[in-house]
Amino acid sequence: MVEIENGVPLGIKQLFTSITNLQEGEKVLIITDDNKKEIGEFVYQYAKKHFETTLMVMTPREGHGAEPTEAVRAALNDCDVAFGATTMSLYHSKARLDASKNGRLRWVGLQDYALHMFEKGGLTADFQEVRQVIERVSHYYQGKTFTLTTPGGTNMVCSIEGRKPVFDYGTSLVPGSASFPPNAEVALGPVEGTANGVLVFDGSIPHPLLNLLEEPITCTVKDGYITEITGGREADILRKLLADFDDPSVYNIAELGLGLNKENYLCGHMAPDEGSFGNIHIGIGKNLNFGGHVDSPLHLDMVMKTVTVVIDDYTIMKDGVLLV
Repeated sequence: MVEIENGVPLGIKQLFTSITNLQEGEKVLIITDDNKKEIGEFVYQYAKKHFETTLMVMTPREGHGAEPTEAVRAALNDCDVAFGATTMSLYHSKARLDASKNGRLRWVGLQDYALHMFEKGGLTADFQEVRQVIERVSHYYQGKTFTLTTPGGTNMVCSIEGRKPVFDYGTSLVPGSASFPPNAEVALGPVEGTANGVLVFDGSIPHPLLNLLEEPITCTVKDGYITEITGGREADILRKLLADFDDPSVYNIAELGLGLNKENYLCGHMAPDEGSFGNIHIGIGKNLNFGGHVDSPLHLDMVMKTVTVVIDDYTIMKDGVLLV
């Protein structure tokens, strides 16, 4: 492993060591866009001192999961580790999925980053300890029926029969792996058409138009799709954001992602918000990474706080406290 010099923020050290285990001679690709060049260039300044590093800048994508440029797509197939320091996530893009499946790529998403994240919070976690927690929880995070409730008013039930847990340890250590540090989670994809109930989002919606929520947004769910969105100003923003896609698939309940990094806190940025301990994010839209078949133009995660998760009458988490 390459040694990173003293005086470097701990978060940067973690990116090149415990998160990716980069070795001398490996090739690094950093992808950024016009809105996040500060982050891309910050990572580039450290990476280039130790590795053959390429920095690519593109225009911002319209939504999470949208495809990058053809030049980026080609570059993803000729590197060992790629950092996606972009506004919108490339994790669910076909370009990223294909490169991870077919090549040596280790993917690290740095979308929606801020400089303070390199100094404190989730990137300073002991990622080996985080991994142990995720692996322990994963044994219980599967079954037939998933029930989610919160003090804020959420009450939703769906089938998870036949779906296997998907992990984000916050690390990308082997070819084909992908992570989004400091997010750390275990996730499930609900069976299409089975989710019913009410979702009340009172944490954050990691999107440039929203982020930390000032007031709750209530979503009615019927037969796997959001059918109604109510609340205040932010509910209006979400409603318009989804309607503008003019595609019913964006309302699909796609993911149940339980955050498990205790160093994270809600701060209005995607990775720490989604991986915040005791909270859950509900992904809507594309679910191809979670055993599903909905290839939507969007994957949007929305966070609610202090959750109770019950799978087949077994309580995994109660009011944000892990019981396994």
